[in-house]
Amino acid sequence: MSVKDKQVGIMTYIDNSEKMLEDFSWLYKSWIHSGCWQTSDLIVVHHPALADKLPQESGIVLIPLEPVSQHDPQFQNYHFINSIACLSGPHIDTVLKRYSWLLRTDADVFLTHHLANFTPLYPVHGRGNYHFTANFREKMLDFCQRHGVEHRQHFGCGHSVMLSSELMISFLQRQMHWCRKLAEDFGPDRANWGAWPGWYRGVLTMYAAEIAANERWPDYLQDGRERILDMPSCTEGNIDTLTLHIHATHGDTLFSKFRYRAGEYADIDPTTLDRRRVDHYCTWICLTPIEAIKAQAGYIE
Repeated sequence: MSVKDKQVGIMTYIDNSEKMLEDFSWLYKSWIHSGCWQTSDLIVVHHPALADKLPQESGIVLIPLEPVSQHDPQFQNYHFINSIACLSGPHIDTVLKRYSWLLRTDADVFLTHHLANFTPLYPVHGRGNYHFTANFREKMLDFCQRHGVEHRQHFGCGHSVMLSSELMISFLQRQMHWCRKLAEDFGPDRANWGAWPGWYRGVLTMYAAEIAANERWPDYLQDGRERILDMPSCTEGNIDTLTLHIHATHGDTLFSKFRYRAGEYADIDPTTLDRRRVDHYCTWICLTPIEAIKAQAGYIE
């Protein structure tokens, strides 16, 4: 189900996992609270087993699909590939063409009210935060040179992205192409898979996005807005007008998704939180029941 005449589609993938369902609850609640539900649809590709566990509401497009990691031998048990591979193909491309703009995101994010009426002029990129070591940069440039890609040294752009629907469809196709080339390059021997935060097979989906963006630099990066999406959820400062999209982080400080799951925030009274702050906003979304959020937002299902 979806609401007609919305210009933005927010696309994500959810696997058959309680943790991913919880991640999606944050995206879902913040989509409502921020007012994004009035201007965008959620396009959710999901494991078929989740059909009865997801909201059947207007403004939410549900597309069941078996995860690629279960049947593609090249990515066997590499579940991160699903967040890219499952968002591209005949099962979804016709849906994506309904929208002027698309935001591809992981599920463990928080949308803000600044996204609700945001209409980009140029592509908007996120923060990969995988690109800070010399080892990574050397390996990335070497890979691109060996595969005939002119890398413009725009590093770290391979995470969430907001593009026109036409550009998004072709971007995801090329991202998957480079995922396969990277997997071939790392090879089957785990001894050659590297280690974080250096050149590491475990985050090849983000590397592939960076390569796809640099490959078509005039379309994606020449005028692109970089490091806008994926604001860290542990940020202590206030939500400014460029804070459209916040990504849950794994550290020790508020807001940490791992510490939340460990129950360390259970005693926090949500009414004491300052929702103007990034870290408090994320905590408030997690701790506030969905029915309360719907009531405050005047949400119409």
